[in-house]
Amino acid sequence: MSVVNTSKWLREYIRERKKVTSQQYFELQRRLICEPIADYFEEFNDVQLHQYFLENGMFYPDAKILNELRVMEKNNIWKMLQSYYEMLRKEWSGEEANIFVFPIEKRNKLLMKELNGKMGISFHDVILLFITKDLSHKEIKALFTHEYNHVCRLAEQQKDFDELTLLDSMIIEGMAEVAVEKTIGEELLAPWVSLYSKEELFPYWHRIVDFLQVKGKEKHDPILYGDPSSRRGRFPKWFGYCLGYQIVSSYVKNNQGMKVKQLLSIDSKEILAKSDFALK
Repeated sequence: MSVVNTSKWLREYIRERKKVTSQQYFELQRRLICEPIADYFEEFNDVQLHQYFLENGMFYPDAKILNELRVMEKNNIWKMLQSYYEMLRKEWSGEEANIFVFPIEKRNKLLMKELNGKMGISFHDVILLFITKDLSHKEIKALFTHEYNHVCRLAEQQKDFDELTLLDSMIIEGMAEVAVEKTIGEELLAPWVSLYSKEELFPYWHRIVDFLQVKGKEKHDPILYGDPSSRRGRFPKWFGYCLGYQIVSSYVKNNQGMKVKQLLSIDSKEILAKSDFALK
């Protein structure tokens, strides 16, 4: 298991796209890009994955990606990630993972402005990174660190996605950014970690303490991402992400010497109980 050389897939896609009409781009992308990845899954087929990838940052079928690809190849992105993955895996005694890298959809303003042109998604042993050619190696490493931390955390907790509680979901996101902070540096933290102070978070925190054990991603998302239409009242943008980081960060500060490898195996309830957000 390793970083897959998707540059070959992308080269083939660019080549084959010239031979078909624009109406056929979508199907071509599904066949050349998503079909091979579907082999790594039992529960999802290529059609489902294609839709999910497009919704979460992968370049649209009509995107101009040749220049993006050329720069990514020149910068040896795949080789760099393979070396970094091996280092992190050794340091964390981490899980094996298959890693796929593709250009991001640059016309998506949310991805480009709020997430600095990078997006990742992770499953139990599969990671996809969507990036622009303008990212430095350090920025790409930060993105990978976040996503690989998810893979290792899920393995340590031995939980499927549908078994995660709201608290688990917040801790997972917060822990991934603490891993970035400890491994890459504070300057590479995601923009959402510093959106709100602890004092600004507390009033909203008290609204959700009775729902921390609720399971189901669809129930977590309005709190994680913030949603003005939530039944429990409005939550600010990226609320649950920011709160998760504050919980894990304060736990680490309250437990000096804690390393990422140790952090991965600690139960979410214990992290909360020894954080600045401990329930009284």
